[in-house]
Amino acid sequence: MATRLLLTVPLVLTVAAATVAWVALGPAAALAFGALALLEIAMAADSSVPMAGIAGRLHSPARRLFLSIGIVAGVLAMRLVLPPAAVAVGGATDPASAVDEAVFAPGSFSAHLAEVRPALAAFGAAFIWSVFAEYLFNTDRLSRRSWLGALEARLARVARPRAWSVVTAATGVLVTTVLVGRHDAWTPDAVLPVAVGGAAGVGAYLVSKRIARWALRGVDGTDTGSVGTRGAWRVHAYAYASTVVFERGLVVFMLFEILDGVYSLSGSGLLGADGLGALEQAALAVAAIAVGAVFLARTTSHLDQAATLKRLRYLKAGAAYVLGVLAVLLWTSLLVPVPGTVVAWFGTVVIGLALASSLPWRAWARRFRRRTLAG
Repeated sequence: MATRLLLTVPLVLTVAAATVAWVALGPAAALAFGALALLEIAMAADSSVPMAGIAGRLHSPARRLFLSIGIVAGVLAMRLVLPPAAVAVGGATDPASAVDEAVFAPGSFSAHLAEVRPALAAFGAAFIWSVFAEYLFNTDRLSRRSWLGALEARLARVARPRAWSVVTAATGVLVTTVLVGRHDAWTPDAVLPVAVGGAAGVGAYLVSKRIARWALRGVDGTDTGSVGTRGAWRVHAYAYASTVVFERGLVVFMLFEILDGVYSLSGSGLLGADGLGALEQAALAVAAIAVGAVFLARTTSHLDQAATLKRLRYLKAGAAYVLGVLAVLLWTSLLVPVPGTVVAWFGTVVIGLALASSLPWRAWARRFRRRTLAG
């Protein structure tokens, strides 16, 4: 029953959009859209556990905003807006021209996106590693069981955990910059973008944490000087939720657009094979991404309401390590190509291992033995 309710809204949206596509563009377009929407739903399923891990750290008003519209807005903004914005900044062109190129000249846009990709990947790797380091060094000083044993337990008890987060992220930026400078795959011109992008990633993380701490004081009501009205309190709640939306939207963008290497509006072979026009392809791609974002929001909300991460004790650790692996893969992709199989399955493997280690195998084995002896 719960699964059916979870899928109802995304499937209704998929059927409705496919029907419109069938009437307006023909059956081939409807089938292509259905395939894209199902692919987005499948990819969203992998991201729901890390999303739920972040949502669990939010207070109630910000959590409701994040789970209702924040995830959808963040995913759409990052997946659709950030690539043209990056091309516009990197290529010194105006945003309108970048969007026009993404829709009508996908080959040129992909080439321009590849030019700014080193800076984007370095930015994302540094930012996402910093988010992962919150778990690794236990910056909130929460009581927990270590998933990976003694080493993880020691790292969770280090003094000055926030300083360690910054130091490890900065070290990753420095090492990657040096290796990129020595690697034949990149020209020396890529060194500066990687260094600047990595430094900007660390800086953006620190700014987002500063905003989150300010907003959290307002949500908690401890900052009495700035929270005197309900409107001001809402500003704090929205600011706190927006920092988390940015974190998660950036993660999805880095996974599906940068690490995968294909921009959603210009890289779909399913749509290109149908002979559709550029605007029709873009419209169907946006609709498919929206369906996936809605499914992601509903799945994350379901996991949060069911307290799944609390009942399965290592699943939260798995969700955190997905971020750590993603950051390492982004840094690695600046030096060597990352196989598509790794991109597609690393999150599933990590979450699967965390889930398997969370299940009460020993208790089940004891009950089985007791039943066997009793029989």
